[in-house]
Amino acid sequence: MLLETLDVRKNDVLIYSENKFDFNKNFKIIFKSEKLRRPRPISYFDVCEFIKEPVPKNLIIYRLLTNVDDLDAYSTKYGYFIRIREQMELVYFDPVFAIKDLRHLRFELDPDEFRFKIQQVGLSSSSSAGSEANYKESYAFDMRAIEAQNQNDKIFADAIFAFDRNFIDKEDSENKRIYSEKYSVKERRNKLVETNGDSLTSLKNIEEDRRKANLSMTKLELPESETTDIRDNSISLLKTALGIQEQGEKSELKSDADSERGKTLSNFLNKYKPDVSTKVDEDDESPDLLELFKSSSSKKVGREREKESVILRFRRD
Repeated sequence: MLLETLDVRKNDVLIYSENKFDFNKNFKIIFKSEKLRRPRPISYFDVCEFIKEPVPKNLIIYRLLTNVDDLDAYSTKYGYFIRIREQMELVYFDPVFAIKDLRHLRFELDPDEFRFKIQQVGLSSSSSAGSEANYKESYAFDMRAIEAQNQNDKIFADAIFAFDRNFIDKEDSENKRIYSEKYSVKERRNKLVETNGDSLTSLKNIEEDRRKANLSMTKLELPESETTDIRDNSISLLKTALGIQEQGEKSELKSDADSERGKTLSNFLNKYKPDVSTKVDEDDESPDLLELFKSSSSKKVGREREKESVILRFRRD
């Protein structure tokens, strides 16, 4: 996953994940306004709230398609519901979360016949009059098995800050200490027991099925009714599974009707932002994410990949 806010003045950030099944250590946030920019840890649950917040941003996530017509998307444990072209859809922050979720999604199908796709999807949103972001799709392509297994969206952050002399590709040790102390020992044990469970649902165990490249696949769209409540309930259940105590306080991203969104977002970001000067030299500006995909070479590769159908299956020994 990669998230980049656009024109939020002094609070523009970049958030990326590294395809690790770890709800705290997998996600990093970079403040573009820092004089010395560096990645800092951010929790899965705050990333969820950030994605939902209706401010302009670019986003890269992952979509699961299957050959199951009646798959119960509401039974998800590791997916997240977002609005794409006004339609609620189940998406994942990394391929590993999609694969792990297959143990929880309810459906009837012989494992030998089960086939699926993992798509990388590029999205963009603008300011919304509603309570949450509505995204439009910029691109989507099927991932090959080796890509899903090795995807690490840090590569996008590396590309954006490649020529930024004030970017340090190392986490601040003091910030890591503060973040670590914020959680109890039990909360930080977020590599669930099931990570070592069924070896079938493992990224290492997927392969391509070239014989069924034209198989009909369905993405996990959902009706509008009750989706928001189910999403909140799913997040609550996941926190319980991870041993995270919910203290009944509302997220800082949930504002009163009279609150300004920019102020609300600033309050949220201040949880993670260190007490440093935010003055940035004009020549330190980094390109935004979509600029990386606008070159002629990127467009050509993108068009070719979008036409390619890649069907995946689990390897059976």
